[in-house]
Amino acid sequence: MSKTERLTVDLPAHLIAGIREAVRRGAFATESEAVEIALRTWYGDEHVEEPDTETLRAFVAEGLADVEAGRVCDAEEVFERVLARIDAVAAAKAK
Repeated sequence: MSKTERLTVDLPAHLIAGIREAVRRGAFATESEAVEIALRTWYGDEHVEEPDTETLRAFVAEGLADVEAGRVCDAEEVFERVLARIDAVAAAKAK
């Protein structure tokens, strides 16, 4: 088991409210778990190589081509799908 340490941070009220709401919905067991997962997501897998500049440019070009072709999604729809995915992951962890 890894060692844990306590860290006190000041965050904007809306971020705290978001964390607490995610815990209330059951997406995370605790506020600490929510922050830990957010940090792990941010850091990513340490063993994964960063894509090279040309690969990133290709991804951006593909995205721009999708926009020009009208293959876009409503932001609210995407947000709802993200929340549903978070809820599904939390439910799977709870089992």
